[in-house]
Amino acid sequence: MPNALTRFFMRLMGKSWAYNSAEDVREAIAKNSFDTLEEKVRTHTQGAARLTDSFAFQPGLVDLHDDLHDAWHYLVAIRSRAREMGYSTLAEHLDAAAETTAATLSIVATAAEATVPGPEIPAANR
Repeated sequence: MPNALTRFFMRLMGKSWAYNSAEDVREAIAKNSFDTLEEKVRTHTQGAARLTDSFAFQPGLVDLHDDLHDAWHYLVAIRSRAREMGYSTLAEHLDAAAETTAATLSIVATAAEATVPGPEIPAANR
């Protein structure tokens, strides 16, 4: 994997780094995940600790929904391109990722709606 400076200059030239084996891809994904794990856990745990009521969850969930919506559009676009190019196995994986992302979008939207408190329903009427 090239260093950050090499990747930066490649992006300036409109190029990106591609790996030559599935093992190299797995290794890059694992390294990226591991290298940022501690910081992401700390950041999100500290952020969650500041939530004080159900409304406090709302901005983050709305932003998350927007990010997921963007990811869904990206997945759909590259899935279509993979199909056009004849990469059927890749397209199938991207289709599954798009479907899963769409399901997650729906669940996050429902969670965001649940941040608005509703009238309490007495236990006897449930």
